[in-house]
Amino acid sequence: MKNLAPRPKKQRILPTLAKFLFSFALLAYIFTQKTSLSQVLLTLRHVDLPWLLISFSLHAVGLIVSAYRWQILIRAQGDDVPLKLLAQSYLVGTFFNNFLPTRFGGDVVRIWDGSKYSQSIVKSSAIVIVERLTGLLILFLFALGVSVIRLDLANQLPFIWVALGFGALGFAGILAFLFLPWPRLLSRFLKNSHPGSLAAKIIIFRETIINYRQQKAAFMRAMLWALVLQLNVIIYYFLIGRSLHLKIPLLDYFMVIPVVHFIQLIPITINGLGLREGAYIEIFAFYSIPAQVAFSFSMVDVGFVLILGLVGGTLYVLRK
Repeated sequence: MKNLAPRPKKQRILPTLAKFLFSFALLAYIFTQKTSLSQVLLTLRHVDLPWLLISFSLHAVGLIVSAYRWQILIRAQGDDVPLKLLAQSYLVGTFFNNFLPTRFGGDVVRIWDGSKYSQSIVKSSAIVIVERLTGLLILFLFALGVSVIRLDLANQLPFIWVALGFGALGFAGILAFLFLPWPRLLSRFLKNSHPGSLAAKIIIFRETIINYRQQKAAFMRAMLWALVLQLNVIIYYFLIGRSLHLKIPLLDYFMVIPVVHFIQLIPITINGLGLREGAYIEIFAFYSIPAQVAFSFSMVDVGFVLILGLVGGTLYVLRK
């Protein structure tokens, strides 16, 4: 009888490999049908360096705000983690984000780091997810509000409504998970299961999140800093646009950037590679911006994240 033990490892590798291949297939399509590498490089040669440097500096603001907001949510659950460690964890997570599906693959690192203080992977997972979801909620509200004001742009690009629709469904599902009484059914299984069972972990996970209802002041502070963080994100992309001499109103970035971020959440590529660039090309076409400029806009962001990832990778090596 054959030994089937290696199959689970292959099952983990093959989906990741498929995502890499799909990302590069999308990039190949863009470079053969939409633009070329030479056009992109020519565009990048004409960037306005001062605006580029100012936009990159906003990563420092975002890092500090993100770490502080994470610390607020951790303290609300009765734990305490040094701000420096949280900032370093963010950088290490950024390193892994460059190689994992979706923008948030590196959150596994942050969950592990947080669990060293909470003594619970489930609890740490709940905190990190709340931290991420509050940021996504702010972005969603930005996009929804501006889409109503800029109906001409939203109607010209139907996938904007599709992205917002899936975002609304996602948040509706989260609310159902938190507030519907279905966990009572899981409690019945707990009577005949050990404390480490899946049902027990789900209930602990849910209770950790619901606990923020008893910590309203801390949660509202975290939401306020989420607003500050996402405003910083929008301005960051606006400044990248300025460096490339884009004539896109600041208001429109409050819809464009969240929509692209939601598209990147689709777990079919590595860190949104290919999906992100294709989305920018389609959206920027509304402003008559050439594909090579839209692609360059994305590559500037990718380049900045790679720089931060190298810093995070160095920290990861040093602390091992």
